[in-house]
Amino acid sequence: MRQRLLDRRDVETTTLAFRRSDGSSTHFEASIGFDAQGKPKEIFLCGAKSGSDLDAMLNDTAVAISVALQHDVPAKAMAASVARIPEEIDGPGLLPASIVGAVLDLVASYEKTGGEG
Repeated sequence: MRQRLLDRRDVETTTLAFRRSDGSSTHFEASIGFDAQGKPKEIFLCGAKSGSDLDAMLNDTAVAISVALQHDVPAKAMAASVARIPEEIDGPGLLPASIVGAVLDLVASYEKTGGEG
C-alpha cells in the first residue's frame, strides 16, 4: 500500500550518462527522493528540451517508476525486465538499451547502498 511521502525529504541529484545505440552518449539529470528509512521512492528526470516529446517521455517514465517504487516494487526487479544490449558484439546484454533501463540501474544502486548511489 502506498504511503504518502514526507513534504520535506532527502533528495540526491546526479548526472546520468547514457550511451545511445549509435555509440554517442547523452546526459540527463536525475533527482532521487528518499523516504524516512532512506529508501528511494521517487525520481525526477530532466535534460531534454522543455515541451519536447523526449521531455514528456522522461516525465512519464519518472512518474511510472516512482509509483512502482512507492508500491515497494524494487528497481532491481524492474531493471531485470527491460531490454539490455551487449558491450561487445557477441557479449551478454549488460547495458541498458534505453534511458529507462539506465534510470532503473541508477535507482537500484541506491537500493543496495541505502541512499548512497
